[in-house]
Amino acid sequence: MALRADALRGLLVLVLAAALPLAAAAQAKEPAAPLAPESISLFEKVFGMVLKDYVDPTSPETVIRGALQGAASSVGPECVYIPPSDVAAYKAMRPDDPVLPLYVTKDQDFARVLAVFPGQDPSIRPLDALRFIGDRSTYDMNYAQIQEAMRGKAGDKVPCVFMKSDSWQSYSLTLVRQAPPQPRWVALPGAGGALVLAALDGSPSDALVKSLKGSRGTVVVDLRGCAPADTQDALRWAGLLLGPGPGPTLKGPKGSRQERLEGPGYLAGRPLRVLVNGTTARAGEVLALSLTERGAVLAGEPTFGWAPLFEEFPLDNGGLLRLTTAYFLDPDGQPMKNRPLQPAIHLTPAAGQTDLQTYQEVLKAALPAPQVKAHGAAAS
Repeated sequence: MALRADALRGLLVLVLAAALPLAAAAQAKEPAAPLAPESISLFEKVFGMVLKDYVDPTSPETVIRGALQGAASSVGPECVYIPPSDVAAYKAMRPDDPVLPLYVTKDQDFARVLAVFPGQDPSIRPLDALRFIGDRSTYDMNYAQIQEAMRGKAGDKVPCVFMKSDSWQSYSLTLVRQAPPQPRWVALPGAGGALVLAALDGSPSDALVKSLKGSRGTVVVDLRGCAPADTQDALRWAGLLLGPGPGPTLKGPKGSRQERLEGPGYLAGRPLRVLVNGTTARAGEVLALSLTERGAVLAGEPTFGWAPLFEEFPLDNGGLLRLTTAYFLDPDGQPMKNRPLQPAIHLTPAAGQTDLQTYQEVLKAALPAPQVKAHGAAAS
């Protein structure tokens, strides 16, 4: 089946335009240049050669779908074109579905681990490759397909193959699908406590709200291993804890905007210490940023350093385009792309140290002396 030249050009514009909005990644402000005639000519040539010279019969629709998927995935991690046939299943996925106990991301090769749920095998390390989910290779899957493959029935045992990020050594583990971890409260000696948030899709139970409101003294907010993708959940939790007020700032190709927090503020006015490390990423970092910008003290180790905003755009053909459209700005006003948040209190738990001991250490740690920036000549 042949496509008319004008129809082909229209499809090419759609394919290549899918890549252009990622100007957000470079924080571009200038409008994108129009497509060069050479690009259109080259695509037409390749498109025709695939249909004419490839050994097996291939439909134009199949080639266009592959081009759209390639254009979306080429521009950045977790960007994806979802064809019309898959949109309903994608939208049906819920954040509280039973899932493999991992947070993963996807760029050009295999899926990569960002963090594991509490209590999982400690041999799974951040940035290890998740090569296989059952018998499905993640190399050939986009981010949406990986999310679908991770979901299933609670209690299902799924054989998975990983690869170490430092040695490329493969290892196999059987993981069990489970619901994302619920927020929980850990009472500490005295009247303080720790709020443990490894996931952000849930809401605080009545018992948790009672503990938050009834506690006294400094509260530790543990965001280690918190790496969900939905930044709206991070802003919601920031409002739940802090109440109404200014939130973090975003910057994309259309400029900057400051988010606003709304909520009851169960810990408003309370001293907070936020515990993070390299497994605090995406929405976890947005929550850490929101809390520190309202006076909380960051403790632990540097975060992962990646806090993007993803948006989904419905397409005329019924498909969906998921793209990075902005980055949250760190305390220095820089986009959080490969820029970890730096703790004011640097603390690395000792091997074998319990969470309770770590929380007590965080509470006892002295704040560093404030840094005074000199203006003009240095003081003698």
